[in-house]
Amino acid sequence: MANDHTSSSLDFDTILMDYERLVEPLTLPAALLSLDLTDVAPGACVIDVAAGTGGCAVAAARRGARVLATDIAPGMVARAVERLQEFEGCESRVMGFDALQVPDATFDAAFSHFGVLVFASGGKGLHELVRVTRPGGWVAVSNWDQEARAAPQYLLRQVFATTFPNRQLWPDDFFPLWSNEAIAAALDEAGCIEAETFACEATWTVISPKTVMTDYAALVAALPGIRELTPSELEELGEAFGAAIARYAGDDGVARVPTRARVARGRKAR
Repeated sequence: MANDHTSSSLDFDTILMDYERLVEPLTLPAALLSLDLTDVAPGACVIDVAAGTGGCAVAAARRGARVLATDIAPGMVARAVERLQEFEGCESRVMGFDALQVPDATFDAAFSHFGVLVFASGGKGLHELVRVTRPGGWVAVSNWDQEARAAPQYLLRQVFATTFPNRQLWPDDFFPLWSNEAIAAALDEAGCIEAETFACEATWTVISPKTVMTDYAALVAALPGIRELTPSELEELGEAFGAAIARYAGDDGVARVPTRARVARGRKAR
């Protein structure tokens, strides 16, 4: 998960437990949809690129696939190794997504779950995913639906803009902008056919809206606007963000915030 601009401001190895505990449940529905859309079955040989702590890889392994999970962060890879050790034929290795140390046409399917599309070199990452996939095999990538803006960071950005009207949580070019059409076109250009995108609606469950900024502090630390806040401003933002999330709370006090991701898949041309 660590390439390009975020690698200089966020150490993925230091947040791996927070990542697994807080981010993985939020993104797992899209991973499961990716596996469904690509018909991952027992005996399939798949690669999960920019795999983080291995959520998608573990889900594939539970379906009987033989999985190679890769990431640039050694701590993330070590955690994925721990989680995959119960599954025969599965492993995790350190490598960057834009230069996979894997021979051509090795895998039945290649995935990057909230991975390559997050980074400026995502197009090169897509080419690598296609390169290591066998002709006729599937390539699938997932990301937040940037057009719907239905993800935690977009709610935080909205609250940030209201709280500090003259500032930005992140500049417009901080995350590469991928429309549905752009993702499909990039898959086509990388060597896929039948490229399609699919919506994945899920729920962000927040047990304690009041402490959400504290709970997610390490994960939002890479956002430029957060780094510029004074302690009192950060407290002010936390109160505003907690209040925004609390609007989704039920009688039990738990907030259930709707989210929307998307999964894009394509089949490598024969």
